[in-house]
Amino acid sequence: MKKVLIVEDDPMVASLNQQFVEKHGDLSIAGNVRTTKEADQVIQLSQVDLILLDVYLPGETGLEFLERLQLEKMNIPIILITAANNGEVLQEVLHYGVIDYLVKPFTYKRFQKSLDRFLALTAATKQAAVNTQEQLDMYFNQNDSKNTTELLELPKGLSRPTLTKVYRAMQTFSSDFSNEQLAHQANLSRISTKKYIRFLVEIQLLEENLAYLEIGRPLAMYHINPEKEKNLYQYIRKI
Repeated sequence: MKKVLIVEDDPMVASLNQQFVEKHGDLSIAGNVRTTKEADQVIQLSQVDLILLDVYLPGETGLEFLERLQLEKMNIPIILITAANNGEVLQEVLHYGVIDYLVKPFTYKRFQKSLDRFLALTAATKQAAVNTQEQLDMYFNQNDSKNTTELLELPKGLSRPTLTKVYRAMQTFSSDFSNEQLAHQANLSRISTKKYIRFLVEIQLLEENLAYLEIGRPLAMYHINPEKEKNLYQYIRKI
């Protein structure tokens, strides 16, 4: 069974990541630590086959840790799990050979896809030979038709990465949510999330209801209509 090391300074996020890993039948926890110094100790003493790594850590950052692992030729696969989704960070992690990059908040379904990708790549390296394009495509997920389908243009002022982030945040709610709650969950401004809410209502992915309060104006509340997810996937890759 493959062993996973979690390096995350937020105890709640670390606990959630551990629960997600433990739900996967082919993986177990090697350690759950808050700093790269503690991660070094686990790596020295235990089997570690995969690291789930945050970027912003106390002391040595996740990116500095990645660079050091590369210099020390410690070829441990890394999945980066972080709130950092800027281009500069993405360029750096690709340079260090990170196998996947998850932006908080994310769903278990997306998390599981990352773990499955790790296991598939691990299986590929154990084969004596991978000779055909079909075999390579299977491991690198290039034969999935959703990767080659041309996406529709988004309205001006909207971006695919932010739309994906907003949708992931929406998926974390088990009941109706407000724009303010969504903005907090997605770590975006209410003005930004409101633009995406309007768009998602227009394409019928979101349904809007009014909650009447004792004082003040009615509050707009939203929930996802799962039957309309196909409308969203005309604009972003399937999550």
